Amino acid sequence: MMKKVLTVTAVLTVLPSLLFADPLSKRWGVGANFPGVGLKYGINSQNTLEIRTQFGKDILVIGPRYYRNLNPEGQTVVFLGGEADYLSFKGEASEGSGFVLEAFVGGEYFTTPNLGLSLDIGPAYISLKDKDTSESEGGVDFVTNLGLTYYFGGGK
Repeated sequence: MMKKVLTVTAVLTVLPSLLFADPLSKRWGVGANFPGVGLKYGINSQNTLEIRTQFGKDILVIGPRYYRNLNPEGQTVVFLGGEADYLSFKGEASEGSGFVLEAFVGGEYFTTPNLGLSLDIGPAYISLKDKDTSESEGGVDFVTNLGLTYYFGGGK
């Protein structure tokens, strides 16, 4: 009886690590974030790049993100990173463009080897310039991102 318990315990301990080992290296990911979409690529187990866009009524944000994966061989991957975006907007009284620079920390939980749910938060510097008046405005705000990514290709 004790041998069966030890065997089951060993299998339950080792199996998840085999299933989720290095879920990011050399893999592509297609994701949905609120409110937008993204395309990720795992350069290796510790470095991931993403191009993503977010959009809403009369606003568009697009740019690259870099992730540094701190524990890439787990079911939950903790990361930190940075983002640089171009944005354009059109409101009732103004229209223009600008940029966003963000640093973030977060994590991605893999529900399966191919499906990850991520959450990150960080400060973002946002700069906007009105097209007609050339008036500029900038400031720091905290941004939270929530996403769901499906991974394919590469080695698991």
